[in-house]
Amino acid sequence: MKKKSLIAIAVITTMLGLSLPSCKPTVKDADIVNKIETSKAGMPDMNDVTITVKDGVATLTGTVPSEQAKSAAENNVKSVEGVKSVVNNLTVVTPPPPPQEFPADDVIKQGVNTAIKDFKKVTAEVKEGVITLTGEIKRDELPKLMQMLHDLKPKNVVNNLTIK
Repeated sequence: MKKKSLIAIAVITTMLGLSLPSCKPTVKDADIVNKIETSKAGMPDMNDVTITVKDGVATLTGTVPSEQAKSAAENNVKSVEGVKSVVNNLTVVTPPPPPQEFPADDVIKQGVNTAIKDFKKVTAEVKEGVITLTGEIKRDELPKLMQMLHDLKPKNVVNNLTIK
């Protein structure tokens, strides 16, 4: 009988141990999101990043400007207490290059007039940053003229010259 009582006590103790929640505190997903949002406030590259957390798994979506920013975002989230893993779905979007600026037509025209003054049979027109050449030129003079015109940094030089 004593043996049966000990077995019953052991079974009850085991059942209670298995049914009681662990003593280790769990962090709620909403708390994790709040901690991540707070930590990303000082990271401007994460302005376009959205974070969701489910069962401690953080998912990052959105855009960042570089691979370094993508990696930094992931490392930042991994360091937050309660994050078990990170799914990094961030897309790297590099900013477009700045638009190329061209001198105004008046500035280009002044430079063109100076460049062609020694080439009596060459005429030039400048419109919207494009220099259009017409007339005649000697073959050995063409490279010098073209170099002077390209140095003015126009959008384009259209060469309609007849080479003599």
